[in-house]
Amino acid sequence: MDNDKLLLSIAAIAVAVSVMAAGVTYFSIANLTTKISGLASSTGEANLTVVSSANINFTTASINWGTGEVSTGSDYAILNTAAGTVTGGNWTAVNGGFIVENIGNVNVTLDLQAGKTAAQFLGGTSPGYMWNVSSSESGSCVNMTYLEPYVGNVSGFGVFADTSTSVTRICDFFDFIDSRDTIEIDLNLSVPVNSLKGALSDVITATATAA
Repeated sequence: MDNDKLLLSIAAIAVAVSVMAAGVTYFSIANLTTKISGLASSTGEANLTVVSSANINFTTASINWGTGEVSTGSDYAILNTAAGTVTGGNWTAVNGGFIVENIGNVNVTLDLQAGKTAAQFLGGTSPGYMWNVSSSESGSCVNMTYLEPYVGNVSGFGVFADTSTSVTRICDFFDFIDSRDTIEIDLNLSVPVNSLKGALSDVITATATAA
């Protein structure tokens, strides 16, 4: 009988120890689970800032017809870079105008401004000073608002129109993608026989603003 009581006591103690051990194990696992769960929700973050660059460049910045004069018997000489011709005079023909490239990383609006009027630049009787803007690469400039309608062309883009000493919007969206980021500005001069003499020049300014 005493032996039976002793065995019962030992069994009771064993059960109690087992319950305590189970509690400690549960606490340890719960604590570990919390820690593991915390590690699983950790995050990493990468940051950078890309700067917008509205930038253009005259890759062809000079047109020079050299020295010449209006031919005998002619009232005017016509110098045209789009056609690459000189008629009524003996200046050297120039084939191709100014080339402007969007070298930034955003689309821009493009404005042009001549430094002089035709009278200031060439002088004489009814001189002509015109420009013609076109895309050197197809699609370089869209939604054109170029000057006023000229010779029946509604947009005015791709035809000659009088230059202006006022800031003139010629392109609403000048693209920056390499395959379509270049325009050409051709000039057409009508030099009268009684024009100013000596070295004549003017500066055309192109201004870009992020579109």
